[in-house]
Amino acid sequence: MSSTREHVIAAVQRAFPSKLVTEVLKLLDAYGVQPYERERERVQVAIVALSEGDEAKLRYLIDVAKSDYRDVLFWADCPEQAKLDTPEKRRVFREVFEKLGVEPPDALKE
Repeated sequence: MSSTREHVIAAVQRAFPSKLVTEVLKLLDAYGVQPYERERERVQVAIVALSEGDEAKLRYLIDVAKSDYRDVLFWADCPEQAKLDTPEKRRVFREVFEKLGVEPPDALKE
């Protein structure tokens, strides 16, 4: 089932206090303006779900989506796979950082 504007509004109303609904919708509408920002309502619903009612997280996730909306969809659709919760997953990501010549974040260090 495709997400609609009504789904976006309902998600915002569930996640945020009523006094913030208009502001949050305005922030969300920054995503989907550019032609490469695809699946507007689906991504917006995912952003709201991932934000957990935290406006700072919401803003961060909007920025991520504007860069590559697929990240937000992956995090929302596959939360267990997206976690860096095992030593093996952290090792794989650490190796990617090292191959790129970038110092891995502390969370990935053993």
